[in-house]
Amino acid sequence: MLVPLQVIWAKRDQHRAIGTSLAAILPIAIVAGATYYFGSSAPQADLSVAFFLAAGGVVGALLGSLAAQRIPDRALKVIVAILLFGAGLKELYDVLLGTAPHLIGTAAATFGPQDYALMTAGGLAIGVVSGLTGVGGGVMVVPLLALGFGIGQRIAQGTSLIAMLPTAAIGALTHNRNGNVDVRAASWMAVAGVPAAIVGSALALWLPARALGALFGVFLLIAATRMWPSRAQVRASAQPPETPTA
Repeated sequence: MLVPLQVIWAKRDQHRAIGTSLAAILPIAIVAGATYYFGSSAPQADLSVAFFLAAGGVVGALLGSLAAQRIPDRALKVIVAILLFGAGLKELYDVLLGTAPHLIGTAAATFGPQDYALMTAGGLAIGVVSGLTGVGGGVMVVPLLALGFGIGQRIAQGTSLIAMLPTAAIGALTHNRNGNVDVRAASWMAVAGVPAAIVGSALALWLPARALGALFGVFLLIAATRMWPSRAQVRASAQPPETPTA
């Protein structure tokens, strides 16, 4: 959410929006994850799963953040828009189809070494994408856990919040070294986001999972549409830079 909002409203360039969002998301994810874990009679997060996702995600975020410096701004916008659009369609499809396990409330099962190895590999891939685009890992982690491992919607959401902490930290530090973090803006976003995250997490523990999926899917589709480069931006990027005159 933070990346498209910065690009659309603050007119911040894509690289700086990515770095700033990764920095701002840390305190927000901490309080939201704590609410999922402590705000219900049973913890709505699986710490073991979060650990293995984070183990792969840290390495992936470092690789993705480094690669982001070598990709044009317009290309990053296209990547972010495609990810948001795909995730939005997936959420709405699950809501309408009505058979996805994460919308039925299936709890986490008992996992073996092979499952944790696959989670680590998934965390690595998601970390690369997160570091590359700045899109929160939860957009991809929740579907991975729900559809790939049969974990319920709320547990998948709470687990993703905890798993993304080291990934976001590595990505933010890497972007900061490259001058792509607006510390002041990240601080203000965190100040506003922390209390909102507590309220939002509490609502997520109360609202039906199907309603949460529908709202999230609609927002992602709108954000993807707004994020896609306009024709004017495409023409501007295609024009060669002007040569200064003597």
